[in-house]
Amino acid sequence: MNRRVVELDESKLDQVSRLVLREFADHPDRRVSNVTMELRPDGSASIVIAIPSPTGDSRRAISIWLDEKLVPTLEFGAWHTHADLWNRDLPTGVQLMLAYLERITDGEILLAESPTVAGGLFRVVDVCDREEILEELTSPHNPPGMRLLSWSGAEDGELSDFREGPA
Repeated sequence: MNRRVVELDESKLDQVSRLVLREFADHPDRRVSNVTMELRPDGSASIVIAIPSPTGDSRRAISIWLDEKLVPTLEFGAWHTHADLWNRDLPTGVQLMLAYLERITDGEILLAESPTVAGGLFRVVDVCDREEILEELTSPHNPPGMRLLSWSGAEDGELSDFREGPA
């Protein structure tokens, strides 16, 4: 996506962006984020939050932005989700989405990297969910040696490393 991103001017943000900014203000990841805004073709402005990975690997970067329908979106690698999928009530959906963000930066939600798909970081795995790990381990669609990449790099490993749960 080609965005025209500029320095944040809260007075120019749309209402949904102000909601996201308000909810994110006290979030633990606020201290490592870069908050800017995107100028849209219609003249409106929406929030863009970038949380780079401490590894320096741009594939692990996290961002929050508004999609074309002005729905807050959380992106981790090539995977993403929308606040309205968490709850139809937007403030509640944003809060739940930000709680999931915290699980990502805490190393509980990892990107699944398939060794057979170049740049295939479009799935996430909850390493605290034993059933999900077992399902991933036994799936015929997952090749041996699937790597799981954490935002920080500290919890990286192969899927089989998580057979007994996170370290």
